[in-house]
Amino acid sequence: MAWDLFDRLTGHDDAPRCRYDMSTGRAEFVAAPTLSHESRAAAAGDLFSQIGFALADAGSNIEVMASRATRLLSSDGAFEPDEGLFIGASKIDAAERIDGRLDVRRGHPVPDLVVEIDRSTDSSGKLAPYFRMGVREAWTWSRRSGTAIWIATRDAPVGFRRVTASVVLPGVTQAALQRLLGARSGADRRYHLRRLATAVATEMVAPSDSGATAMEGGT
Repeated sequence: MAWDLFDRLTGHDDAPRCRYDMSTGRAEFVAAPTLSHESRAAAAGDLFSQIGFALADAGSNIEVMASRATRLLSSDGAFEPDEGLFIGASKIDAAERIDGRLDVRRGHPVPDLVVEIDRSTDSSGKLAPYFRMGVREAWTWSRRSGTAIWIATRDAPVGFRRVTASVVLPGVTQAALQRLLGARSGADRRYHLRRLATAVATEMVAPSDSGATAMEGGT
């Protein structure tokens, strides 16, 4: 499929979730999400929001913004993570000023962290475009593989590697994230949300907000 045709078919608010590989011209339209998919994606988004509240309660000036199903464009194609997180007032302001898709080729900001739910066991291969466009971290969950945290790195041939704890949101470990996304009741989920949000806020403000610049900029 040619890019201009894909752009016309998907360049509206009612378009289905999709991704486009620029090198092959292949378009992939994501099936209607299941309840399992939606609940886990929502849990990640709720965590991002709770972290924002916890940071504010702690008196921090670090700003965070959750973003649901944001269309990202790059030289690799078009991609739409289930959830995204922007950190830093300047980046959030820049993202909010853009109406529609975020195009890296035009200098638009990208999330610091993206979340992909219900992907196959080879989902790590689909993460490369995110890291090439400047995303710093990705979380994935699938029934077969469970939860995984991936970070950008120059040391790995593919440009990213799996880790046991978040770098973007210190205080989130793979095990803690698995407990949150695997919670079977609303009460359990709220419990894990509160614990994780508090842990992250504590870690982010502990050195003092002088460290906010590094956290926000991803240097």
